[in-house]
Amino acid sequence: MSEDTVVDSDKYLYGIVLTDSGLPSGADGVQAGQLHTVSSGRVAAVVSDLVEPDILGTPDDLRAHIEVLDGIATTQPILPLAFGTVVSGDTDIAGDVLAPREAEYTEALEKLSGHAQFTLLARYDRDTVLGEIILDNPEAAELRGRIVGTSEDETRTERIRLGEIIVKTMESWKSSEAPPLLEQLAPLTADMSERESGQAEDVTEVAVLLRHDAIPKFNDLVDEMAEAHQERLRFRLVGPQAPYDFVPEI
Repeated sequence: MSEDTVVDSDKYLYGIVLTDSGLPSGADGVQAGQLHTVSSGRVAAVVSDLVEPDILGTPDDLRAHIEVLDGIATTQPILPLAFGTVVSGDTDIAGDVLAPREAEYTEALEKLSGHAQFTLLARYDRDTVLGEIILDNPEAAELRGRIVGTSEDETRTERIRLGEIIVKTMESWKSSEAPPLLEQLAPLTADMSERESGQAEDVTEVAVLLRHDAIPKFNDLVDEMAEAHQERLRFRLVGPQAPYDFVPEI
């Protein structure tokens, strides 16, 4: 390779937007890269130059990736790509990445226009439900009594058994308590996608696609649900977000 040869930087890809879309002003990408777009017909990829590809994957990188996508999603539809999507500098993004699926991407973006994703987590208050379980389950009450005032090593078996009872009980409750919550949300949503529970306390975690004009009513509904269930459930609503749960596989 001669000294005059210029090697293009690897490109970090965030997502796909419509060609006439703008980008947030002053926003930095992964590794503080400047955002720009590469267009092909009606769609464009949001990209930045990747300065140090060998160390990609830090928490700061993930945070920047999410902030770029969620920031764009507040004003326009975007099809988010997975964290860590990188192509070499000599890749023809327009010809190889965008052009073959331009019609599919355009259709998906048009369907998402005027919508935003929010994620709602409903979780049991652990202290409250633990009290309910101990009150209703004699074995749990006995185990709790044995544990009080002891070290983990002294009552390891009892602690494991009590944990099993707690998890099994909460799992049984979820099957009847989650569906009514989702039924209340459904009329205000354009689409819903329930996720697998991450922890035993999680009653439901659901991604919802909302029309922009439905967001205030949805916020009010979540507040009403939190008030109605304040004794034993905690609600957390996150958004607006990029529509991670409502895009075609890219």
